[in-house]
Amino acid sequence: MDKRSIPELLAPAGSIDALKAAVNAGADAVYLSGKNFGARYYADNFNETQMEEAIDYAHLRNKKVYVTVNTLIFDDELEEVADYLFWLYKVGADAVILQDVGVASFCQELVPDLDMHASTQMTINNREGVRWASEFGFKRVILARELSLPEVEEIVDEMGGEIELEIFAHGALCYCYSGQCLLSSVIGGRSGNRGRCAQPCRKPYQLLQGNRGRYGKLVDSIPIPTDADYLLSTRDLALYPELDKISKIPLASLKIEGRMRSSEYVALVVSIYRKALDKLSDDNWTPDEAELSKLKLAFNRGFTSGHLLEASKESVMGWEAPGNRGLYLGEVVRENKKKKSADKIVIRIDSNLPEFMLEKGDGVVFQHPDTHQRYGMALEQDPEYLNPRKLPLKTKKQIPPGSEVYLTRDVSLTREAKNIIKGPGEKSGIPLDITMKWDQNTPILEGKILKDKFTGKDNRELHFKYKADFKMEAARKRPTSKEQILNQLKKTGRTPFIVKDIGIEYPGNLFIPLGKLNSFRREFIEKAESELLKANKPPNESVESAGNRLENIRHELKSISSLPDPKIKHHMEIAIYTSSIEALTGAIEGGCKRIYFEPFLWEKFNRKHPCEATDWAVYSEKIQELILDAQELCTASGSTLVWKWPSITPNVSLKYLSNLVGPLFDEGLKEIMVGNMGAFKAIRKLNIPVEISGSAALNIWNHCSLREFSKDLNRVTLSNELSKKELTSIAAHNRNIPREYVVQGNLESLVSEDCLLGRVDISGNYLNPPWGIEDGKGRIFPLIVDDYTRTHILNSVELCLIDYIPALYEIGIQNLVIDARGKTSKYAESMVTSYRQGLNYKEKTPGNIAKLNKLKAKVKKISQGGITTGNFLDRPD
Repeated sequence: MDKRSIPELLAPAGSIDALKAAVNAGADAVYLSGKNFGARYYADNFNETQMEEAIDYAHLRNKKVYVTVNTLIFDDELEEVADYLFWLYKVGADAVILQDVGVASFCQELVPDLDMHASTQMTINNREGVRWASEFGFKRVILARELSLPEVEEIVDEMGGEIELEIFAHGALCYCYSGQCLLSSVIGGRSGNRGRCAQPCRKPYQLLQGNRGRYGKLVDSIPIPTDADYLLSTRDLALYPELDKISKIPLASLKIEGRMRSSEYVALVVSIYRKALDKLSDDNWTPDEAELSKLKLAFNRGFTSGHLLEASKESVMGWEAPGNRGLYLGEVVRENKKKKSADKIVIRIDSNLPEFMLEKGDGVVFQHPDTHQRYGMALEQDPEYLNPRKLPLKTKKQIPPGSEVYLTRDVSLTREAKNIIKGPGEKSGIPLDITMKWDQNTPILEGKILKDKFTGKDNRELHFKYKADFKMEAARKRPTSKEQILNQLKKTGRTPFIVKDIGIEYPGNLFIPLGKLNSFRREFIEKAESELLKANKPPNESVESAGNRLENIRHELKSISSLPDPKIKHHMEIAIYTSSIEALTGAIEGGCKRIYFEPFLWEKFNRKHPCEATDWAVYSEKIQELILDAQELCTASGSTLVWKWPSITPNVSLKYLSNLVGPLFDEGLKEIMVGNMGAFKAIRKLNIPVEISGSAALNIWNHCSLREFSKDLNRVTLSNELSKKELTSIAAHNRNIPREYVVQGNLESLVSEDCLLGRVDISGNYLNPPWGIEDGKGRIFPLIVDDYTRTHILNSVELCLIDYIPALYEIGIQNLVIDARGKTSKYAESMVTSYRQGLNYKEKTPGNIAKLNKLKAKVKKISQGGITTGNFLDRPD
């Protein structure tokens, strides 16, 4: 019976110990990071010596190594990244995982033989995005974790033959779409796009509802009752129970998250998934409750099958607590009255648990039935069970009946993990065929490794030989027998090899001490290791060619064209994002000539519930109606209308939005703004000559990414995580494409597939906007639930750069953008008026600075939560 094809099992390695744990537990490949440019900055990670050791260790055990270079890169780091990519290629990395499109562009040029994987940080969430990645040169796409199983299947069916596809199978989930989260950055300057996320989503928040003030501020807010406080905290993904269903999809890889986790965690989780996948390949697997319990004990915030398989978005969330929950054991029950004691309790073990016995050193946590406060303790001795389902324990604190009990540390599981980490022993390894010959009594060992038994660069069988530097003597008494030679050659110890076939062409009647024969065998094994490692690295001539290309790229990266001359006049205008006809009208009345319109239907049409599913036919009809109204208003005022698409556009969105492009183009629409390259591809497939611009969601951080996007887009918006220094550098390299920069508004800090209002009591009349969430420091973040039922959280304070108009003018920014989505007509009119006045003072003089400061004071009065310069003066960590 043919085996079922199963995907690669890809494991995390945040340290050398975790890497060895992953390899010995059965991972097919590991992903890891150097000390810089990885999205887990606070993991131990690998210096160059450790990285080379890790790659060699994995390759000697027939495992692949993918290195994450998946942060966004500043201009002044590009040369260092180029050097790093060249070094990774030279030492044999199997692939690099990238987020930055600019880095991907010169990676292709520098080391075209080094596979590129598109990180989930690239927010690829539709088939056209996968197609774009394939055409760009990526070998694999790591799909957004928010996709449903039917969406993944649709992408695989259409694109699976052109490019490898990978999904996450286990571990922590981000609340926000990866690559689109600025929350940590705007709160504390630690950017998730730099791997330094401070995890504000794991903090408690209070949900609020209020009224909309004259300028769109959230005012008169009141708390909305919720059944828990950790509103942005997700459960942990665990697809283990669904592996049979998942493995039937022809995916390239299943990824386990966890580069911040211990080596014991990695060992346990990888081994459990390895055993399951191996049994699935024989069509002989069902989920094992004992194994699922081990996964919970390793670490869990409550398990979910994620957006991939959950029936509701709420099932992905873990509002109750943001930390490890452990394994539910049961609850405290009342004791026998005759033996009642304040420090002795009895736990009734949950009947659904597989039977196992607690022991000394195990850790348990009790959760109070009313206050939900938790109390933990370690067992100081082996407990004595009353029966397998009743466990008496002595505690130092009185625990009330009804308290839930969780096992948070299991010493037997720790022992199991340590045994996994030790490795499988002598019986496992890369199969090695050996032939021993003699040349005039000089022994020669020849080795062969079949091409399907190791991961070499050129996919060929590996042949090598090792000739001794001695001759065997003619036997005087007892010649060394063929059987003795055979027995010694079989011994490979804890080396990466296991001898499969041995051929001996022995002339006979020769003698060699067994110790010397063993030394010869060890030297041959060392030769085999050397040849195997060599086969996993590029040939010297390829490295030399890449080195020459590196010098050219270094030169290009240093070649800066002249800065814009501030004395040379260039056109600068105000643009605005609006979401309602009313705000668009206000922008026109303020004199704005470039208006982006992203219609929020909820601002005009009532909806029964903010989390109700979108009726796409009705939605399309209403969107078309609003855009036609907007086009008519803009045409009458001489303003340019740009239809702004949502940043997140899965397949169904692309279908309905694309169907509107032709009719709207015929009615005068000339430009569309997109936030991902899948949307760009979908529009271009229509063969309609509409202009396409790019939003800040594209994450343009350096001149190389600007250069790449400028090949396809008419204008772009630079990231608001760039400071004045980075904006200046980008301008110095490339001034040909119009550049925009958002200068005013509560910046969108995250977009989530979750609908935050999904668990709110509908009887409380809390389902009408505006909403917000308040953190522990009293900061209120405006909240929008869009027409697609996604949650958008905005920064608690407004970005305001009106007093930096002269600096932005010197840099060469063409359009200053006001984000007025969700705001009122009065806000749009007032902000446009103020910024248009500010354009009169773009020359940097003391008098102009004073006038701009007066405008700043005016802007501050109508801004939600006050004002900030954001990252403009100081880039994030």
